Amino acid sequence: MARRVALTGGCGWIGGWIVRDLVAHGWTVTVIDRDRPVPHATPRGLMPAVPGVRYRIGNHENLGDLVEVFAGCEAAIHLAAIASPGTFPDTTVFTTNVVGNFNACEAAAVLGLKSLAMASSINTLGQGYRTHLHLPDFVPVDETHANRPQDPYGLSKLLGELTAEQIHRRTAGKLRVTSIRPSYVARPWDYPNLEAQFRANPLSGDRALFSYTDPRDLATLFRLAIESENPEAACTELYAVQDDSWGIEPTRDLIARAYPGTENIPGMATIGATQSGITNARAKHLLGWTAARSWRNLADHMADPSKV
Repeated sequence: MARRVALTGGCGWIGGWIVRDLVAHGWTVTVIDRDRPVPHATPRGLMPAVPGVRYRIGNHENLGDLVEVFAGCEAAIHLAAIASPGTFPDTTVFTTNVVGNFNACEAAAVLGLKSLAMASSINTLGQGYRTHLHLPDFVPVDETHANRPQDPYGLSKLLGELTAEQIHRRTAGKLRVTSIRPSYVARPWDYPNLEAQFRANPLSGDRALFSYTDPRDLATLFRLAIESENPEAACTELYAVQDDSWGIEPTRDLIARAYPGTENIPGMATIGATQSGITNARAKHLLGWTAARSWRNLADHMADPSKV
């Protein structure tokens, strides 16, 4: 029997990659989104509808919508959210994301799903949308690092992780939950231009601690999260970043310039020259994930799908 998964926000930038990966690996997918899939790939990277996928218009702030779409599935992936502060009023960003996270957890628990993967963010750390500079405690940052969000988006993602933890407890561990923290999700067709970009602006990746995420590897991680049966990964948070840095200068030099006062923090003396400032070691250990791609590798470059 085909495995069934529901995906909120599956018509978005990240969702399109995940839908394709799931279908390619034998999952039967239902997408719920406020929008319909685009008819053609767009310059922003949105992908068209995938044959065989069921698309439903709905609202993750409505618990009934999620219960209907999750019914009959063994797993769900919750992506739907306002993706950053600043476009909507802060109360709208916070309320939309927190209610959506709660509803996804509640629907999964009520229906007895086996696993739920939720999109969190590296912005739980508090660097990305900070109002004032604060320094990392050590590098590379891992999931044990303190979270210090200063904005409604980062706070909503941190509360989503706490919501996932409580639903895991409430179901006595029967619902597996994984909160995945992507960094800047790059467009692989932009990779050929990055060296020139970094020469012009070496610190362009400072708010992500010079990390980034390839959407193809990210899609794989979401799938592995709902497929895993590793008891160590039954309730966890995972950074989804590539192995290498978003920059061309040595990582320790970039961090020291972007965060004055970090020159002697733990890890600075030994961090690799092109190592990301955030580590993906937990995702590798718990799920066997591989961050296979790099903007540095010509084989990982793609043509812009909107121009193909």
